[in-house]
Amino acid sequence: MSMKLSLREEVEPPVCSSCGKIIHPREKGAIFSCPNCGEVTIYRDKFCRLQGVSYTCPKCGFVGP
Repeated sequence: MSMKLSLREEVEPPVCSSCGKIIHPREKGAIFSCPNCGEVTIYRDKFCRLQGVSYTCPKCGFVGP
């Protein structure tokens, strides 16, 4: 199964939704859909995830730990 990525997905690394830092590919972060709307992908780096730093969904405004 072949999946073609857009140029934007190939060039821009994931950024933590809590602190805005770039998430390293080998870092044990978390990637999930917004628990409220399910339409936005939330990225969390290891440190924000372990410390419970809150994030906000840009679409629906849901705030989660």
